[in-house]
Amino acid sequence: MKNTNKCPSCGQQIYRYAQVCPYCKCETHFKSVDEEQAQEQENDIPVEEEHIDKVADNAQDMVPEADVETNNEDQSGSHDGDGHLNKYIGHLKKDTEKVKDEYKKKIGSKYSSSTILIGFVIALLSIIVLCFYIAVQMMEKKTFSLSGSVDNTMKEVIDSVEGKLYQSSTIVAKFPDRQRHCLFYLQDSHLRIFDAEDKSDKEIDLPALNPKAIVDFNGSGVLNAYLSADKNYIIVVASRNSSNTEFGLYRLDSNPANPILEFLDKGRVSLEKDRYVVSAGSRVATYDINGNKMSGLSSTEFENMPQPKVEAPVRQEVKKKEPIPDLPPREKVTEQIRPTIDLAPKTKVEVPERPNIKPVDVPTSGK
Repeated sequence: MKNTNKCPSCGQQIYRYAQVCPYCKCETHFKSVDEEQAQEQENDIPVEEEHIDKVADNAQDMVPEADVETNNEDQSGSHDGDGHLNKYIGHLKKDTEKVKDEYKKKIGSKYSSSTILIGFVIALLSIIVLCFYIAVQMMEKKTFSLSGSVDNTMKEVIDSVEGKLYQSSTIVAKFPDRQRHCLFYLQDSHLRIFDAEDKSDKEIDLPALNPKAIVDFNGSGVLNAYLSADKNYIIVVASRNSSNTEFGLYRLDSNPANPILEFLDKGRVSLEKDRYVVSAGSRVATYDINGNKMSGLSSTEFENMPQPKVEAPVRQEVKKKEPIPDLPPREKVTEQIRPTIDLAPKTKVEVPERPNIKPVDVPTSGK
């Protein structure tokens, strides 16, 4: 069915249901869509056939040429061609739906297979990570159980030694486990360790472990030793001179198989609650209970600080006095200078003597 029709006025191809020509602006007097549908209903033409015709027109481009020719022959051969066309269109619809379903299945299977593959990889990686985490946790637990578990045999030996040293020594720390199995104690200002495995008792030579460690046993020696909160170190405070004006703060590894001594600071050391305070002049540094620095500068850091440059005073040059030039010699004065005082003798002037006048008695009137 054609969707265009000629305009009765200008002859241009226009829409078949247009009431006014867009070219000449004249009325076309074409039938409207409603009028044509009403006429089709009167002639008992189902609307579905028109839809089928439209589908057939659109499907002709998709039908092979041989099928189109066959279809044309069937339509020209008999009146039953319409029924054959309807069957062909029905089969075509079914084939189209079948192709659509197959395409959807292929796309869905493609995406589903990739999704399954990605999910499988993620699950595999998750299982590997989980197994690694479980293995690490088991190794840590095993290490802890081996190192932290108490060996009753070692404990009995350490307890017996502790009982003997109770009055004469100060117990610092004891480790009745399988890894360290030792006892740290202070005796006569010396830090000693007892090994419960080979039952050896020896002094810990701090200067031999670290050259920076200075301990003056003529003074107080090792003043005190403390077990850190994490039980990994022994914090040692020792005097560095006989007058006990300067102490050393050291950190010793509690594992006898790895005796590492670390020099922390030097100065006056005092234990305040949960920290060590080291003071030296205007410098103050604090360390936590495990020997980690909290604030301030250590003695090493303070000594390594760049010193301010002191500029030498500028010497002011003293200007030399210019030499006085020699004056020419004075000429001798030969002229005689007269004195300002007249030294010539003067004539003597005689002064007359003053006459003596005697008083005269004057008589009074009464006598």
